[in-house]
Amino acid sequence: MVPESAKSESAPCYNPSGSSVPNRKILLIDDEKDIHDIVRAAFKFSGDQVVSALDAMQAPMMARQVRPDVIILDINIPAGGGYKTYERLRMMSGTLEVPILIYTGVPRDQVELQIHPSANTAFLAKPAQPQEIVTAVEKLLTGGHRPGQGA
Repeated sequence: MVPESAKSESAPCYNPSGSSVPNRKILLIDDEKDIHDIVRAAFKFSGDQVVSALDAMQAPMMARQVRPDVIILDINIPAGGGYKTYERLRMMSGTLEVPILIYTGVPRDQVELQIHPSANTAFLAKPAQPQEIVTAVEKLLTGGHRPGQGA
């Protein structure tokens, strides 16, 4: 059973390439309701499904249940924190290779002390414009991101 706080909402979303790539699943792990609203608005026109997890306890459960195409992860989340959540997601068979966008207010250099850049992990500093979030996710999904770079 999915907790009430871990809601899923499907809506068309913005796609910078102009093509329609419907039905991608985006797992958003963040405890701030405003961030969930911003990310949902950012993907409003593409047909992608944004699924929410509000803390480190919900994140692995939702990842197993939803099988996301991409994960957006904040570092400052309750019930275990984003670093441990990242490690768990990277060890789970269903999310081992899933691209993760670390979208956080924690400075990048501090994040990189705990999480080493890889081809399927990118960083985006909060706050960002909705289009920046979409572009960062698109780069991760299309392989346009290079390790050691921001989104």
